[in-house]
Amino acid sequence: MRALLVHNPKAGSGRPSGDELLAALDAAGFSTTYCSTKTGDVDQALAQPADIVIVAGGDGTVAKIARSLKDRKTLVAILPFGTANNIARCLGIAGEPGGLIKALRGAPVERLDIGLVVGPWGSRRFVEAVGWGALAKAVDQDIDGASKETRIQRGRAAFANIVAEYSAKRLSFTADGETFEDDLIFFEVLNLGMTGPRMIIGPTAQPGDQLLDIVYLPAERRQDMLDWLADGPDDRPAPLTIRKARKATLSWTDGPLRVDDQVFDAPELPSNIIVELEPDSLRVCVPAQQA
Repeated sequence: MRALLVHNPKAGSGRPSGDELLAALDAAGFSTTYCSTKTGDVDQALAQPADIVIVAGGDGTVAKIARSLKDRKTLVAILPFGTANNIARCLGIAGEPGGLIKALRGAPVERLDIGLVVGPWGSRRFVEAVGWGALAKAVDQDIDGASKETRIQRGRAAFANIVAEYSAKRLSFTADGETFEDDLIFFEVLNLGMTGPRMIIGPTAQPGDQLLDIVYLPAERRQDMLDWLADGPDDRPAPLTIRKARKATLSWTDGPLRVDDQVFDAPELPSNIIVELEPDSLRVCVPAQQA
């Protein structure tokens, strides 16, 4: 089975190494081509024939490959090495790389929708979310920490500080043609239920259902959100308003807006941001967790 391994050697602790991953894939029966995200030409590697593309890295690396892969019939596998690993977690992928590699052959295949957003920059694909306001500002923060859990905790604390201080703004948006307007602190159009520092803010979102989950925080629920963050985001649903739609349009006039982990400053002129899902989804292997 021909495999392309796209590896971010800087993700996580940097272990296992590329050589160790190649050895494990060879032992599992894969004929593997290696590409480092730091030194290789990823687009050129993706253009070569492969039966499966194996992505070893964090959410940024996984999203980059998901957005770039042109042949959606090609199988994709994720070896989660990052801090949050939101994409892998939403698909039910967890475990050590060696165990995941051993279980890849014959693993169930799940769909991962790919979003498309049109704005002043043109069109861009996304995997996690398009968002405006406090969460977009939090995504733009550099968070240091000695361990993954420390970085997650610091990321959530930084987000809480931003929510506490962020000035609510009047925002207008449409969901499948129905218009809404409210004073909001943040607004997110989700493809996945988990985003940012490993926070489940869209508990009903499914990665392959061809539906967007629109979630937002009205100004009057600011303290509820702060209480939720203080209690621990995994304990109960976030105090957000949720709507499902196939298409969302946001009237963007000021404040930061993010597409996955790329954050854009306020536009020079008011702009409509149009968010949809592409009809063709990725096919992602979800191997059973190894004991």
